[in-house]
Amino acid sequence: MRRRLLTTLEAGLQWSGAGALYVWARRVQGATILMYHTVAEAANAAWIDPCNHVPPELFERQMRLLARRRRVISMTALIEALQAGRPLAAGTVVLTFDDGYLDNLTVAAPILQRYGLPATLYLATGYVTRAAPQWIDQLYAMMRARTRPPLSLYDGPADGFDLRDPRRCADAYRAAAGRLLVAGANERERLLADIKDQLRPATHPPRLTMSWDEVRELRRRCPEFEVGVHTREHLDLATHGPETARRELEASIDDVQRELGERPVHFSFPYSRSTAETRRLVAEVGLRSAVATGAGGLVRAGADSFALPRVEPPAPAALLRFVTSGAWPDLPRALIGRA
Repeated sequence: MRRRLLTTLEAGLQWSGAGALYVWARRVQGATILMYHTVAEAANAAWIDPCNHVPPELFERQMRLLARRRRVISMTALIEALQAGRPLAAGTVVLTFDDGYLDNLTVAAPILQRYGLPATLYLATGYVTRAAPQWIDQLYAMMRARTRPPLSLYDGPADGFDLRDPRRCADAYRAAAGRLLVAGANERERLLADIKDQLRPATHPPRLTMSWDEVRELRRRCPEFEVGVHTREHLDLATHGPETARRELEASIDDVQRELGERPVHFSFPYSRSTAETRRLVAEVGLRSAVATGAGGLVRAGADSFALPRVEPPAPAALLRFVTSGAWPDLPRALIGRA
């Protein structure tokens, strides 16, 4: 209820013109970084965790709005402005995509080209090398196509989860996802294999991730699409310590340099989780930026290039206009203490 009231307030601030007045009166400056993952069409979207998905029709409406109402720049242009101390006008937007979904090439790229919009793609390079689904989508697909109802997790309830009960099924999904998120690459494979053995899915998802050949095709067709890195195995660097973090960073950089002949300079922390130590490591390996938090907010002059905030784009057009206007999140916080 509180969330609905907040979104109603924010939409009202946009429609009333109060947001624009706030930006003008306060002379607000700053950019908004939007975070996307997949824009798959319906057949593939059925196999993808819905939290990561934006339908193509909605994505095109959002890109049309941004092309008409906002100034969309590349991540490189944003970092150059920050490093030069140049102001960023309110309404400046940067588009980013995590993971390396195939639909970034087949669906998103043509739409971005149609509107002349740049974007940055952060690759989990090990998944691209294997052309493998992200672990969350592997889990989602196994739950969706399961032929057996029980699921046991070693730290779950003693009697396991009865997946015939929708509430228990949702509990099981959250519990399994939580374990997989913090797992190392080998442990994650073991966990997924165990879940697959228990659930015996009747079918498997289509290929959802780009191969390196497809990444190269994307770069040929859309040179304005920058390629950054997202670790090799999509690991939570805040959990696994500096040696693993450095190895994941260097391996993903090497993968891109080997396959594309260019050294990536932009990074996205998996799950938006970082520490002072991992941010320092990102700088040490030669990267120039990192998107690091999920709380959202404006990127202003003087911002830490290795702790850049992002926000997931809201679906309603009025909310997207408000979130990218420069009035968010400061105006709602000034009025009610939250955004």
